[in-house]
Amino acid sequence: MESSERLTEQERLFAERHHNIIYTFLNTNGLRDEDFYDVAALGYLRAVKRYHREEKLQQYKFNTIAWQAMRTNVGNKKKADRIRDAVITCSLNELTDDGTEYGEFVQTTKDGFRELEEQENLQQLLAEIMPALTERQRGHIVAALNGYRPQEIIKEQRVRFQEYHKDRKVIREVIRDVIPVFPGGGVLSYGQIGSY
Repeated sequence: MESSERLTEQERLFAERHHNIIYTFLNTNGLRDEDFYDVAALGYLRAVKRYHREEKLQQYKFNTIAWQAMRTNVGNKKKADRIRDAVITCSLNELTDDGTEYGEFVQTTKDGFRELEEQENLQQLLAEIMPALTERQRGHIVAALNGYRPQEIIKEQRVRFQEYHKDRKVIREVIRDVIPVFPGGGVLSYGQIGSY
């Protein structure tokens, strides 16, 4: 089933009749309408199509199918936002040619790696990224997660600036390959890589 296919008239009427499920889902999960309505609505509409077009789903209540589709969409958006924030932080922690961090030019109170560490998907993210990295590159990530700045990592791990810069580039590429996202948020399907 193509996701771009329009709803049939029957599906459209069904979607209108059960539309309140979206608000129930958002309220139950404590999600603000202005932040997550569109994301949940896309999952809801996908559930309407699937429920009418896949006979095997008829054995379940529509609420169950819709709830799962909306939960998946919201989860994917949250995951994509966390990863995008980590990639942005990684970029801000890059060193300029004179050895200072780009992030020092931007005033912020958030440390993206610390924020990501507190998120529930950090372990999954690391489990997917770490096997693709060298021991030294893994050391860079662990040090950054422990709050070390690039200059401190270079000094502590006794690596040259150029080596560190190359390692960071590889880490960013691995992140894009393992969990591809696009700048506006949202997870792309595996095999597609967004341009940064």
